[in-house]
Amino acid sequence: MRRTRMTSVSTAGCLFPGLLVCLATLSPAHADFKVHTPDAETGEFELEEVGSYGNSGNPATDNEQSFVHELGYGVNNWWHTEVEFETERFPGPGNHLKFDQVTSENQFVFTEPGEYWLDAGWFWEYGQGLTQGNPSETTFGPTLRKEVFHTIDTVNLFLEKEFGATADGHMIFSYAWETRIDLGTPIEPGFQAYGTLGPLGKFLPISQQDQRIGPQLFANLGPIGPGSVKMNGGILFGLTPAAPRRTLRWQLEYELHF
Repeated sequence: MRRTRMTSVSTAGCLFPGLLVCLATLSPAHADFKVHTPDAETGEFELEEVGSYGNSGNPATDNEQSFVHELGYGVNNWWHTEVEFETERFPGPGNHLKFDQVTSENQFVFTEPGEYWLDAGWFWEYGQGLTQGNPSETTFGPTLRKEVFHTIDTVNLFLEKEFGATADGHMIFSYAWETRIDLGTPIEPGFQAYGTLGPLGKFLPISQQDQRIGPQLFANLGPIGPGSVKMNGGILFGLTPAAPRRTLRWQLEYELHF
């Protein structure tokens, strides 16, 4: 799921307008855009595709691409596990699309939906880097959901730590937030927000943080063949210079129950 990539470089010698390009290399970049929910269903097998494309007037944040292919299974009613195959192009000139990580992802559920005032779970994953210079990483943190005034609100609060010779050594804080209007219809509107603030206890300046927000549509297309299809997608607008001006994102799920 890798959402961050901290690259430490010196800004000495950077001259305007190259200053923004130099600063952007210090900021984290998202890999996939997905809000994780505290859910697990026994015997559910899931095929999932998550993708994004970011473009910008700033060459340092332009042409960001991510394509994640996932296979998931509900082991029981409190543990859902997935294997992810991640292909990514980091933003900026001279980069290329690479298959760069295989990830084991796990969602642990603490409460039944609606059992308490807040649905709660815990997310943990380990990603093995596959290319030279790409460190392995682990990401973990709570997944929280609350229904308020006909909205379904989900928040992820994650920490990420890299491993390996090229790891930056920091514990990075990121968040994801989703609000969906519960209309009871096959297609519902909402929005998502994503942010990476930087090292825990020493956040980056706002201008160097990756912050994005935008409208989304959520669709439950119902049974197709032996399974059912869900999808969501939309556009995210960059709120800071470190983020692409626009990011198109999509998520497609095909669920089968055994």
